[in-house]
Amino acid sequence: QPSIKDPEHDLDVQRVLFAFFPTYKDSPLKPQWSRILAVGDASGVQSPLSFGGFGALTRHLGRLSSAISEALENDCLHKDDLGHINAYMPNLGAAWIFQNAMSVRMGQNVDPKFVNNFLASNFKKMDKMGPLDGLAGGVDPFFLPQIANHVGMATTVDYLGHVGMMNLYSALDGLSPTIQPYVNKMTDPRTKFQWKRKMEAWKIGSGKDYSTTSRKSISIDNENK
Repeated sequence: QPSIKDPEHDLDVQRVLFAFFPTYKDSPLKPQWSRILAVGDASGVQSPLSFGGFGALTRHLGRLSSAISEALENDCLHKDDLGHINAYMPNLGAAWIFQNAMSVRMGQNVDPKFVNNFLASNFKKMDKMGPLDGLAGGVDPFFLPQIANHVGMATTVDYLGHVGMMNLYSALDGLSPTIQPYVNKMTDPRTKFQWKRKMEAWKIGSGKDYSTTSRKSISIDNENK
């Protein structure tokens, strides 16, 4: 609106609204009971930036559909089996540094330009790397000392640990084509179910389910159940 030149003086604030978004840093959440599986927001598979779960749910929809179908078909409904569907994702864990970096602790003295510089630096890397890779692992190494100073060393070490696991998951995903034929020949339904979920976790946890040339949802060889 052209008439608003200075928001602090040109706007007459009538009321201030706040919202509360429950989030789970140690996500995805493992099932606590057999035969019950949480998805979307309820599972903690949500963006640490927007705290929304709808986009995360659409990304995982193909994987979840096939996994739940297999779980029902093979009676893999124990909470330990379902826990393999909501497996650890290091790229989601690494992305939490963004939430920490855009938060200000009580009494903390922060450079007013820090958040904007932080986002600008990482959006540039995301533009080069691709949205998912850039989001999870695109922190500019030259900006890392400022981030560490802002979020604290413990959070920084936690982030680097997740990035290390992303590299491990990426390497394991590279082995999936070799492992896949052996998994397809497994005769025990539960073991086969768990191994397929492991390979899905390697792919999605390393961000390799995203491709700039393809938008196919991941599903580990469902034609060869």
